[in-house]
Amino acid sequence: MKSILRHALHRLLHLLGNYPAIKRMIVNVVYRFPALDSTLRTVAHRAAHPDAVLDVDVTCLPEGSRRVYERMRRGPHS
Repeated sequence: MKSILRHALHRLLHLLGNYPAIKRMIVNVVYRFPALDSTLRTVAHRAAHPDAVLDVDVTCLPEGSRRVYERMRRGPHS
């Protein structure tokens, strides 16, 4: 299900890229609602830039690197 939604959002973003006037109108409306704006930007970013596949053995990392890695895994809003 998540893959289907991500694909649909990716297609929508591509479509809006072809119609800048419609995109500008939507952005102007969404910009007035900061919580919605932030959420949509996060979702759009994740759809455009899916998680990189990286196999990391956390137990082999030094403590400082392990903390940074865990913060990155949780994401910006955790």
